[in-house]
Amino acid sequence: MYYFIVNPHSRSGKGMNIWNRLKERLDREEVSYEAYLTERPGHAVELTAMLTSPHHEDTDPKNIVVLGGDGTLNEVLNGLSMSAPVSLGYIPSGSGNDFSRGMKLPRNPEKALEFLLDSQRIRTIDYGILSYGKERPVHRRFIVSSGIGYDADVCQSLLSSRLKKLLNQLHIGKLVYLVIGIKRILLCKSADGCLMLDGVKKVNLKRIRFISSHIQKFEGGGFRFAPKADPSDGYLDLCVVSGVSKLRLTVLLLASLVGRHTSCNGVRTYTCREASLHTEKPLFVHTDGEVLGKQTDIVVRCVEKKIKFMC
Repeated sequence: MYYFIVNPHSRSGKGMNIWNRLKERLDREEVSYEAYLTERPGHAVELTAMLTSPHHEDTDPKNIVVLGGDGTLNEVLNGLSMSAPVSLGYIPSGSGNDFSRGMKLPRNPEKALEFLLDSQRIRTIDYGILSYGKERPVHRRFIVSSGIGYDADVCQSLLSSRLKKLLNQLHIGKLVYLVIGIKRILLCKSADGCLMLDGVKKVNLKRIRFISSHIQKFEGGGFRFAPKADPSDGYLDLCVVSGVSKLRLTVLLLASLVGRHTSCNGVRTYTCREASLHTEKPLFVHTDGEVLGKQTDIVVRCVEKKIKFMC
């Protein structure tokens, strides 16, 4: 049995058309499935929690397939009961699709469905946890990346961008990250701060532009911020950009499209199981492109090989 969680609003409303095409094949081939369509932000969290609850009527191992973007996949991850016998699958229908890019999955929805139905392979992969808030700590899982600073600022701008919908309609949605990203360089804020790696290595930083923590190699629709990231090694790959001018940041972003930024001045990379960061001024934070407001203190850590994934 397959349980599909479908975001009909993904890819600027084309998610429903994609699902209708895939549904025809599932019905034609008499595949056993149930489908749940999300109706609002956060709904995929609720649906997944219901499907993986010990009180759900189907107590057999489940195959939950996400049709949407990285944000929908993030919601499913955050609703998932880690004690439930579940394997996840993914059919990309978002704008960025960094998870499918990093996992080398088919990015065409029809091919992705065919791949899922034919594949018997299960890969166990890592996920990350972002924690923030002192009085009432909040914990948010991520499966692609989490970031603070410039990259999260871009994610915040995308939420209200009309350009995103226009470029998606023209089938060049991935360009929206680059276009808005360059625009936000002129407006982005920086802050001094201190990074602690695995509780033993302290790194003082001036003018932090952004710090991204990665399970997957890519972020923001194809920026290869962590070219050596391995989703099954039990480590986070950090990309730290600080002490650079806005012009220099533009150059670094362009270089990151091909993973050539890591040797540039102002870029540092680290691998760790856990990292904590304090900044002197609040900066935007995101997990898998979902913005969680501005924070000054965050902790990220890697949970090793806990997600079963159909690939």
